[in-house]
Amino acid sequence: MATYSYVDCLERSYKVNWKIKDVLGNQDFDLSRPWLPAGLSGGSSLSFLDEEEKRKLTHVEMGAYAHLFGFVEAFIAPEMVALARDSSHETAGAFEALTNFASEEIKHMHLFQEIRRRVDNKLGFELELLAGQQEVAQTVLSRHRGAVLLLTAAIEWLTQHHYLSAMRHSDELDPLTKEIFRFHWMEEAQHAQLDHLEAMAHFKSMGASDRDAAVEDLIWLLVAVDGLLQQQVGHDVVNASRYLGRVFTAVERQEVRQGLLKAKRHCFIESGVSHPNFQELFLSVTTPDQQARVQDALTLILHRGPGH
Repeated sequence: MATYSYVDCLERSYKVNWKIKDVLGNQDFDLSRPWLPAGLSGGSSLSFLDEEEKRKLTHVEMGAYAHLFGFVEAFIAPEMVALARDSSHETAGAFEALTNFASEEIKHMHLFQEIRRRVDNKLGFELELLAGQQEVAQTVLSRHRGAVLLLTAAIEWLTQHHYLSAMRHSDELDPLTKEIFRFHWMEEAQHAQLDHLEAMAHFKSMGASDRDAAVEDLIWLLVAVDGLLQQQVGHDVVNASRYLGRVFTAVERQEVRQGLLKAKRHCFIESGVSHPNFQELFLSVTTPDQQARVQDALTLILHRGPGH
């Protein structure tokens, strides 16, 4: 089992702390390059698009990718504030580390707002994006805290996976994309460890029925996340048609929806719950029966068609 500490996370956060102007500066996105790597894009499966169109599709996808990160951080930040308020004074560094965690998440929200603005300016129109951020945050936070902590853990660990596996060593990827998510990765590394500490502590204090309730709410949240991804895919299809300057046939439109949804499910669900560090946490706080129920739900989510 990995061992983390609040004090160590706080010290590392101070060392890597950055300002938005340090990340973005006067840089801009390069239209001649992909803005998302192929492994995170839905374009690779779309044989009717040529290479230029697939590259342009990543420009649309970047707007949604940044927006969805900002979307989930709207519930993570207040959750960390609540955890800091409830933290024990006997746990060294917990209050300071968790309030710093919340502050950094708010900074990330502002970063992604600026990225969306730059994407819109570069593409020449305002992208259609998922609405209802605050309402969704309130709904998530109304669920069992154990479930929220596990969902947060999956999100934090997927940020690590995306940068390290798909962006860090890519030669073709837009340089600004790499810079944005390098800085994001640096701070999220501490967030993932802090969430792990909080989840372990909260599950340790739960009885069997309480843990069961947390698992049921985790399944509910995963289904809800998939519903949000499907809504964003609907917007992505409209955005892609406009940016590419083509009207998709009914068959093409369905293929685009399927390709984009598969990519988003991989990005925002599968790559998080399958991450080894998330699995270590999840397996340590759940029973085999609970694990099987979550896996059954994930199988249904990841393989059902759009609109189901």
